Amino acid sequence: MWSLSTRAGTAMAVVAAVVAALLGSVTAHARRPTRADMRWAGLDPPKERAPARGVQILRPAVGGRVWITGGSFLMGSSQADLERAMATCRRELLGALCERRPRFEFLAEGPAHEVSLSSFEIDRREVRVDEYLRCVSAGACAAPSFSPGDARFDRPSFPVTHVRWEDASAYCAWTGARLPTEAEWEFAARGASSRPYPWGELYDPRLCNHGALAPDDTDGTDGFLGLAPVASFPDGATPLGIVDMAGNAAEWVSDYYSEVDPETGFGYPHASQINPTGPTTGILHVIRGGSYRDGAAWMRTASRRPPDSSKISPAVGFRCGASAA
Repeated sequence: MWSLSTRAGTAMAVVAAVVAALLGSVTAHARRPTRADMRWAGLDPPKERAPARGVQILRPAVGGRVWITGGSFLMGSSQADLERAMATCRRELLGALCERRPRFEFLAEGPAHEVSLSSFEIDRREVRVDEYLRCVSAGACAAPSFSPGDARFDRPSFPVTHVRWEDASAYCAWTGARLPTEAEWEFAARGASSRPYPWGELYDPRLCNHGALAPDDTDGTDGFLGLAPVASFPDGATPLGIVDMAGNAAEWVSDYYSEVDPETGFGYPHASQINPTGPTTGILHVIRGGSYRDGAAWMRTASRRPPDSSKISPAVGFRCGASAA
């Protein structure tokens, strides 16, 4: 039987081996510490997820808020951006529908205009079902409209959907936060360089839970036919590590939706703006980010649209933000 000192010494050896392995200094002949070793030594083994072909990827926990340093960026879409968006839309299976209005027009994204923002914070990920249900249990939020136990939506790690704008706003207030403004959301997604996609310049269908403009608007080629657990696509994060800003659940923001101006043909004013909050009145609020039911054109960081008339969708959730202290 080992003595207490022997057990402690072995534990220290395991800890040292783990640290050495993380630093890349373990020799080719050293035994790699197992998950059982790590638990026995009092360490938490890294969380893993197993994608196709059995490959295991180390995946850090994702949560909390990200600090966004204030600055200026080009918000919205230029004429060239709008033409590229339409070209992307036409490549879909039902691309002929892209010419029809108002559903498939992108003019509400224009014109491109300079916006300056103060520093703010935004959630690293979308609000999950388990988090939102705690607000419901506290009596501060209305229950989502999905049926309890519905495996398509009622899973703790899924982004909460089937919630109204008022419900999303109430949850953020309950946590001491608020919904981000549309400009804050877009700046967090695009950065100062105004990149077209959260991860960079080019679209990559492997980096988000997207859909398709097709008879079946779900698309399983990304590994999910419906919603995915939040942060399932860490490689599709922004450079600051904000995940799911393209796809999975689309997201409510605080602003009222501005319709296309019949005189200018665009949805934004031409003038530069400082900390804009959108129209002061309206009927519908803006949805950003696209969802698991949307094609590539709606994965762009400039994409914006109003909700449908029901105001509650199985594909719309939210994340919270906060002003700088």
